[in-house]
Amino acid sequence: MRRILLLSILIFSVSNLWAQVEISGDITSNTTWTADQEYLLTGQTFVKAPATLTIEPGTVIKSNEDDGSGLAPALVIERGAKIIADGTADAPITFTSNLPADQLPARGTWGGLIILGNAPINPEGGESFVEGLVGVPYGGNDPHDDSGVLRYVRVWYGGRSIGQDNEINGISFAGVGDGTTVEYCEVAWNLDDGYEFFGGTVNVKYLTALFVADDCFDTDLGYQGKAQFLFGIQGQEACGRGFEMDNDGNDMNNQPRSYPQFANVTLVGPGGGNPAGDGSDQMIRLREGTGGDFRNIIVTEGNNIGIRITDAPTLALLGDSLNFSSNNFVYGNAGPMFDPDTSVLTARNEDPQLRSLDGRETGGIIDPRPAAGSPAMTGGETLPNDGFFTQVDYSGAFDEGLWIKKWSILDMQGRLPAGAPTPIADERTNVPMSFQVAAYPNPFNPATTIQFTLEQNSPVKMVVYNARGQQVLSQVHQNMEAGMHEFRFDGTQLSSGIYFIRLQTKQHVGLTKVTLMK
Repeated sequence: MRRILLLSILIFSVSNLWAQVEISGDITSNTTWTADQEYLLTGQTFVKAPATLTIEPGTVIKSNEDDGSGLAPALVIERGAKIIADGTADAPITFTSNLPADQLPARGTWGGLIILGNAPINPEGGESFVEGLVGVPYGGNDPHDDSGVLRYVRVWYGGRSIGQDNEINGISFAGVGDGTTVEYCEVAWNLDDGYEFFGGTVNVKYLTALFVADDCFDTDLGYQGKAQFLFGIQGQEACGRGFEMDNDGNDMNNQPRSYPQFANVTLVGPGGGNPAGDGSDQMIRLREGTGGDFRNIIVTEGNNIGIRITDAPTLALLGDSLNFSSNNFVYGNAGPMFDPDTSVLTARNEDPQLRSLDGRETGGIIDPRPAAGSPAMTGGETLPNDGFFTQVDYSGAFDEGLWIKKWSILDMQGRLPAGAPTPIADERTNVPMSFQVAAYPNPFNPATTIQFTLEQNSPVKMVVYNARGQQVLSQVHQNMEAGMHEFRFDGTQLSSGIYFIRLQTKQHVGLTKVTLMK
């Protein structure tokens, strides 16, 4: 039997020993950043349509503090361009600071990641511009627009100004459509928001926002996406909120109205580190005409108010296009559960019994799972059966499994509990651990053989993408037995170029790159 050709595997575990590749300016053609190099953002970098930037699993991208003129470097994916950053739990993709390790952690040491799309937003004309970026618009009329893939992507220590008086979010989604895949992403130690959704329809799963200085998750300008399994924990010096959710301050009735649907979220506040009134005095702020639907949420340890609705137009939407489930947990905040206090807005004032929040950002074990016997571990509310949400029977982002194991900065710092299990998810929810996938011959014409080994019986899904991130083939093989297997990938009907082959089993995800040369 033939041996697997390890040279074709795109999973790397060795340290980078190569000089940094400096990046700045425009990327106008399909480009791949590889894990055997380390990249340095020296200025604002724009991926221009129709180019695709592909970043291999395990790649590290560092950034300078400024571009020489006082503005922070940032990576911007423009409308019509794509990013394919498809990491794994074993080989995540990391955006981080170029400062020496002894100067970290620190907030605001570079810019961040900005993705611009063609999905609807609600400002007049259906188009807008991210502050600090000149002549780079976002927004359009395609709710299913595809800006690529972010999977196992970490953005650390960002939030520095990219324009005058404009700090940047860790990851900004501006008019991004629901054809984009966003799973298992982390923003840590950002000076501004963790994530902000400026309109659009992008759906997200398994996100963390750790110790950011402003809001963990921010939505506005007609955002109508869905989110499940979100974890936000604020440092004791935080001055933001877990959620800040708006429609449009210029016209609260602008359409499409913001309607985020968020489920299974754990929001942990500063725990009394700041006095009320400095911006951290409310864990969730709903305002400016936002709608929304919020289920299986845990809100705890805030400095003052649990949920605040700031204006009459938003308050009037309660029970109609604004639903905050009475089954959510709002507990242990220093002030009232709700402001204003209204009979329409209710929640469970019960201790979710999170296992450990030691030290916040200063050290100690962070274990955001509810303890065994916690009321949050049972009785989760039924979620929409729409192909996106995973039906679970608990509230908050975690049950017994801890999906941040292996790839979160908390694990790297030794701050997650020993022995906590990493969940094994099904084919739909994509909790991957990497495994070896080989292709031979490579380059090939017209066909190549994809070889892999299953440790146990499992269905196998094979998806092939071209260099622009477009899916060109999808096959599902049910009930494959343990052992070595081969798939034949025939490129007779395809053009010459680079293709990415992704195999997913019940427990694992593997990725390899092949080149078709005709």
